[in-house]
Amino acid sequence: MGGLCAVLLLFIVFAPTYGARVRNFFVAGPAEPGGANGQNAAAESEVLKAQLAQLEVIQSELPTSTPHTVRAMVYSQYPFGFKNELMVDAGTNQGVAQGDAVLFQGVLVGQVMRVWSDGAAVQTIFDTSLRMPVRIGTKGYDGLLEGGLYPIVGSIAKSSAISPGDIVYSAVSGLPYGLPIAEVKATSTSADSLFQEASLSFAYDINRIQTVAIQKAP
Repeated sequence: MGGLCAVLLLFIVFAPTYGARVRNFFVAGPAEPGGANGQNAAAESEVLKAQLAQLEVIQSELPTSTPHTVRAMVYSQYPFGFKNELMVDAGTNQGVAQGDAVLFQGVLVGQVMRVWSDGAAVQTIFDTSLRMPVRIGTKGYDGLLEGGLYPIVGSIAKSSAISPGDIVYSAVSGLPYGLPIAEVKATSTSADSLFQEASLSFAYDINRIQTVAIQKAP
């Protein structure tokens, strides 16, 4: 009973029209197999099941919308599983603009690169063309995030005392300052021996993200 109440509450909050469909479904009662009424009831049931499945799948990662953020669903790219780009279902009609930060549970995963009326393309930090100034750890050491299948932070001064577990956060003009990106996994010396490099550990699997929060520019 508690589970049913929770589901109904989700319908009320996120999609009130679904609640009306549920009510109509039960008021109408079971339909005769076959015929127009039976087909309509079967189709209605399938629609409700799909909507319920969507709500249940994303409930644990559902971001909270605020005046400065927009909740967006991530379109599936199966079976390719591209990591460099996400396609989302929010665009200019929802207040999204090019350059907006895209977050998953508070962690920066990318930036809006292209936007249309009801959708947008997000460049993730796994894009090989991405280069983003960042800072590392409580001392705020400078580095350059270099995107790719396995992103790293390069151009770190040899004198910077970074270590595994240090947080890498945003420090580039055009994005909110201080958004967490990843943790330092390990450090090494660059191929030219002039700088340090850091491999990174991420708190998410980019191919499994189903919802994001787009932080609108002030």
